[in-house]
Amino acid sequence: MGIQKTNLNNNKIKNILESQYNIKALKITKINRGTSNIFKIQSDKNKYIIKEFISERTRETIIKEINIINFLQERNINVPKYIKTIDNKLYTENEGRIIIVQDYIDGYTVEDNTGNYEKVIECARILGRLTKELMEYPELSEENIIEEQFSENRIKKGIEKLEKLKSSIKNDNKYKKQIIDDIDYKIKISKEFINNFDFSIIKKLTMLNSHGDFCTQQLIYHDTEEPTIIDFEKAKKLPIVWEIMRSYSYADKEIKNGNINTNTLSDYFKEVTKYIKLNQYDLKYAPYVYLLQLISSTFGYKEYNNDYSQIELIEFAFFRTRLCKSLHDNLEEIASILIKI
Repeated sequence: MGIQKTNLNNNKIKNILESQYNIKALKITKINRGTSNIFKIQSDKNKYIIKEFISERTRETIIKEINIINFLQERNINVPKYIKTIDNKLYTENEGRIIIVQDYIDGYTVEDNTGNYEKVIECARILGRLTKELMEYPELSEENIIEEQFSENRIKKGIEKLEKLKSSIKNDNKYKKQIIDDIDYKIKISKEFINNFDFSIIKKLTMLNSHGDFCTQQLIYHDTEEPTIIDFEKAKKLPIVWEIMRSYSYADKEIKNGNINTNTLSDYFKEVTKYIKLNQYDLKYAPYVYLLQLISSTFGYKEYNNDYSQIELIEFAFFRTRLCKSLHDNLEEIASILIKI
């Protein structure tokens, strides 16, 4: 579901499509997927999606995504097709929000953490192949990701953010006790990292161009061809083991309750490394890197505390804290398994 309330309604969508794209919408259906607001459009000639991005989304990121998609199309990776406006532009704007239209992709999607072993390994193969192709793409910006996500300073700021959130939990929040318990746990682990972790190790990790938000929900599956990979808005150069760990955590159905199947995780890494090379620091510190990024996040807790209708987001927040606990309890075991790959 979109994380920012839409400014669109059916009349606005029809007007945008007719005036900007010469498309007459006969039927409009909301699609609950991802962070943007997405609508399926049935016209008299074709099917499309119209996507309204969050207000923070910039023109520059749209252009970046278009360039990446064009590059991947040339390398036989299934990606979406943008529809140009009547003025030959690849996006338009409405009330300060960027709007794009793409061909609707026939196929099916799967929810996070519903994959059996075969689906999980397929996800790894797609990530491996995608990353291999993106190695040939001009180097993307790191967007200061090390400082923003994996630095000691980020962990310290995260503690402050968690403490602030803790003090803001409303008394009528029915999950108040669990939220506070989760926050206290995250603060405890954050302090452990500050006292015990060598943050200079992060600079020894392999940095590669990557999707930036790769997971099963970014795939549209087809019965007779490779899945289509969507949503490249967060693509950047990043520690690739973070993308591997994160995508696995959203694929495997066994991890839904926070329990990591180390055998499946190992096979996931083995599949990705058929396409790209990882160093020993990548393999040993992969679980540490992912945990570093997770422990400071308030996403889901903050949104639910502000709006009690955000049930999916609070459940997602609880899931990620369960995942933190599983990672923390098994850091050395996971590292010892991965280092043997």
